[in-house]
Amino acid sequence: MSGKRVALAGGTQTVQKKSRAGWIALGLIAALVIGGIAGFCAYTGGYDRVFPGVTLGDRDLSGLSRQQLRQTVSADALLSGRVSITAAGEDLGERTQRELGAYIDEESIAGAAWNVGREEGAAGWLKNAWTMFCGLVGVDVPMDLTVYYDDGVLRSTAEELAASFDREQIDGSYELTADGIYATRSAEGRFLDQPGLIRALTALNGESGEVEAPFETVPGQELDLETIAQELNAEPSPARYDIPTGKVVEGTVGVDLDPQAARFALDAAAPGETIRLPAEVTRPSMTAAELEAVLFRDVLSTTTTKVGGTSVRRNNVRLAGECCNGVILNDGDVFDYNAVVGRRTTDRGFGAAPAYVNGETVETVGGGICQVSSTIYYATLLANLEIVERYAHRYAPSYITWGMDATVSWGGPEFRFKNDTGYPIRLDVSYENSKITVSIAGTKTDDTYVKMTYKNLGDTPYETEYVETDELDWGTRQQKQSPYTGHQVVSYRNVYSGDGKLISSAKEANSNYKNRNEIILVGTRGKPAMGTTIPEYGENGGDLPGLLPEDPYPDSWDEPQLPPDDGSPGLSIFG
Repeated sequence: MSGKRVALAGGTQTVQKKSRAGWIALGLIAALVIGGIAGFCAYTGGYDRVFPGVTLGDRDLSGLSRQQLRQTVSADALLSGRVSITAAGEDLGERTQRELGAYIDEESIAGAAWNVGREEGAAGWLKNAWTMFCGLVGVDVPMDLTVYYDDGVLRSTAEELAASFDREQIDGSYELTADGIYATRSAEGRFLDQPGLIRALTALNGESGEVEAPFETVPGQELDLETIAQELNAEPSPARYDIPTGKVVEGTVGVDLDPQAARFALDAAAPGETIRLPAEVTRPSMTAAELEAVLFRDVLSTTTTKVGGTSVRRNNVRLAGECCNGVILNDGDVFDYNAVVGRRTTDRGFGAAPAYVNGETVETVGGGICQVSSTIYYATLLANLEIVERYAHRYAPSYITWGMDATVSWGGPEFRFKNDTGYPIRLDVSYENSKITVSIAGTKTDDTYVKMTYKNLGDTPYETEYVETDELDWGTRQQKQSPYTGHQVVSYRNVYSGDGKLISSAKEANSNYKNRNEIILVGTRGKPAMGTTIPEYGENGGDLPGLLPEDPYPDSWDEPQLPPDDGSPGLSIFG
């Protein structure tokens, strides 16, 4: 029993001894750990460098002194990166970050890096040691780099790059010159997206790199060669006198442009290139300056006829002449007498004067205006102008030579002629001292002149008719209708050279003037008884008592005489 107690007692002592030793060991270990930590903390607290593991971007700041840190995080060091800028495959240049207006807060960056692991207080003392430990075992403490940019520098840089890159779109265009038609092929425009470029540059955050600048394109408008051909294609025409403005204007360039051939040639050109299109261009035969120099320089012809009849008739002649005075015709224009003079009405000042209607003399508003058309007709013949339409009077008028008259009436017949001189002409019509004068001003290109001749192919005599009437006393005679002898006249236009040699002689027109019988009224009122001697009709010839004079200048516009194609050059010459 006692042996068991000893054994138990001895076992108890062994356990107790081992327990104390363990606690001692633990205490020693704890002391060592605490001492080590305390020593590490003490070492950390006195560490005069940037803590291990501190990085700024791809830069390791570990172990740097304050001076080294300032140098490492300076703007010169951090913003030394170069940026290559391109657009549409073109190199726009290279800029440093500093040239792009980049800047940083050096003091803030350096201070933030240096303060890592340097927290204050008991907790900070331990935390600093932990930061040191983590850095030593490879755990980084990254720091953000904040780069700022000067907006003004960025904008000016973007504008500078855009100035060298941008290109306005080129719309297709053409120009008609003396040498031909020159056309420019359309070209695409491009414009740098400046805000987009600025965003791409700032995204580098101060680092080196390449930036593809965004841009926009604008297509140029192509030429519509079909429409251009329709607008340009024309026959050439010389400079002409613009009648409404009273100025000489340039003529029309003759153009023959094949749009298909032009398209083929233009498509072969480079965008924006100007080429000469395959087209035939003919310049006007006369420029405005050339026409100005000779405009209305010469008097082509002048004709004057004496105006007779009543004062009303003479006034009608004057009014019609005023309507024609100053009329200008460009080359190729046609003068239409009725259109120029207009309708003859009392509201316009025209009065009733003798004219022939259906072979009889009647009072008609506008009577006498045929003398103006006849005088103009004669002047146009002497000016060697082309006659478009002309009709002879019913009876041969007394105010102008046979074959040189032109009858007119509202609604027809017409009198028209064409200016075929190659230059503008002007009618100068004046009325003075009972005479109407027509001059044609224009431009002579040679010394030729015209004389008009006519031949009377035959006469148709008139007869005297005696008509009894109880409205006249017995033995009284009175002329009711004056007589006219008919004539078949052919006129000729004869062109002479300046030295008087005949160049050509051509039939101009036929004028078939009708005859008209004389009518004598014989009085039967108070006829004497049978056996009284009765005078023979016509016994006193043309000197019958009581004959009423008739206006020798009536107009005749009924039954216009269309010229038949016969006759030969005449013998009587006037001009």
